[in-house]
Amino acid sequence: MCFEEFEDNLQQQNMENGMVTLFKRCFVAGESFEECGSRELKEETGLDIAQLELLTVTNNLFLEEPKPAHYVTVFMRAVLEDPQQVPQNLEPHKCDGWDWYDWDNLPKPLFWPLEKMVQDGFDPFPIG
Repeated sequence: MCFEEFEDNLQQQNMENGMVTLFKRCFVAGESFEECGSRELKEETGLDIAQLELLTVTNNLFLEEPKPAHYVTVFMRAVLEDPQQVPQNLEPHKCDGWDWYDWDNLPKPLFWPLEKMVQDGFDPFPIG
């Protein structure tokens, strides 16, 4: 998830594979993208958001990887309810921690769909 007022991204270090990702989880049946994003962000980080906007959805096949995969990824942009909030690691058994990174200076390795978005020139903070 990208946060507009900071022009930064909240990233997690995934314990399972060591990849850096935006937060990711699953939908509850019937949830909208916005409902899922808001709920999951609160559950995983304790952050409250005031506004949430769909940026894009990707459909990525990674058939040449050692473990072939298919990811449908929903990218959203949010505005924090309180800009002074600090993310907490509320699921330490799934995540090594959270941090803020500038979009142009993301740590590596990135989760595959996020890496492809960066390589393709996607910018969640367009000027204008």
